[in-house]
Amino acid sequence: MSNITSQLQDTVMKNQSSVAISGSDPTTFSKLWSQTDAFAGGLQDRDIAAGDAVAIRLSNPRALLVAFYGTLRNGCVPVTIPTEYGSPDITTVLRETEANAYVTDETPFLGILNRVETVRVAITVDIDARMGIDLPSFLDNDGMNSAGSRTGIDVVRQSDDDSGLIAYVGYDGGEPLGVAYSHSALTAAADLGGSIVEEDATPRHLGLLPLSNPIELMYGANAAILEGGQYHPHTDRDPETARSLLATDDADRAFCSPRQYETLRELEADVDDSVAVLETTGASLTRPGEAVDDRMGTAVRYRGCPETGLTHLIDADADDSDTVSEVLPGIETRVLEDQFDGELSVSGPTTMDEYVARPALTDETIASVDGTRWIRTGAFDGDETGVSRVGDQAKSIYGRSKTYRQ
Repeated sequence: MSNITSQLQDTVMKNQSSVAISGSDPTTFSKLWSQTDAFAGGLQDRDIAAGDAVAIRLSNPRALLVAFYGTLRNGCVPVTIPTEYGSPDITTVLRETEANAYVTDETPFLGILNRVETVRVAITVDIDARMGIDLPSFLDNDGMNSAGSRTGIDVVRQSDDDSGLIAYVGYDGGEPLGVAYSHSALTAAADLGGSIVEEDATPRHLGLLPLSNPIELMYGANAAILEGGQYHPHTDRDPETARSLLATDDADRAFCSPRQYETLRELEADVDDSVAVLETTGASLTRPGEAVDDRMGTAVRYRGCPETGLTHLIDADADDSDTVSEVLPGIETRVLEDQFDGELSVSGPTTMDEYVARPALTDETIASVDGTRWIRTGAFDGDETGVSRVGDQAKSIYGRSKTYRQ
């Protein structure tokens, strides 16, 4: 299985002058490839090598994708951080992952760096560099293959089992919770994501969810780009603008939470053929009576969470008491012998490897049966407080109850 940097390289060769990231400042595939090469070169200039972690906390989707692909091109592990995380949370993330680089658009950040010994460089985006280096200056180098040789290395190859992404998605016991994925999981998610909504067309994906959301990153933006399509950033996530973009040729698909979908419907937006609504999982995956929402409208709906990836397609005509209608390709489900009340376990190529620095929680969530790894969906269905999610996550993809943020 080829990893996504190899796939990106193949896509770039076929679509060099086409737009990969659209919007007010369009980025062609050729330019994206050059920028990711320069980002990888900047890491190499600072002796940051394959297997090292690069933490990315950005609200700028364009810069985040450059850092994401550039990190992978150098064989490093991108670590995405939600913008809602505060300084103590970010410090914990950098320590847990032993990050060697920190990409940020948040100030102040010097206090964070003073508490984390492993970080060698802070790369800033749209803010004062201070003791760090701004992104344009960081990209000012000769890239990975500085000699310009045709046989030079411009992608550090990684195996399917190597770590490809760590996504921090919420909290466990008040502490930031990271989910680790292999390269093969990224590839499998991109393969499925490329066919969502527009199966026969090159996707033009509108970013209604933040790229720190691993479902949006893996199945949305990354899948669209690897298909030779476009990712259209929409950072303010204004529903009126989203409706306009989906009604024109600027975008033909988007992922949204049930709450966002409800808002679009209230605006009388005709988006049912353009959006995929992402519903939360957990034990409600199959338990009758645990409604996700009223399921108004006919938009396609998927269920999934960071631990499992997308797992089920829901019949648009099903009411809230119905079970999930279709398991997605490559996904297997079963009820383990020690599970009760219809709780499903999920196995498949898009599932996580582990929780970062949480061995006990990983053991609680992952079971191995005859050599097959199963993610217990009930392990992240409820907590002792009964509070399952906060903010706009009231009807979101995050299935774990330890207060996830979108």
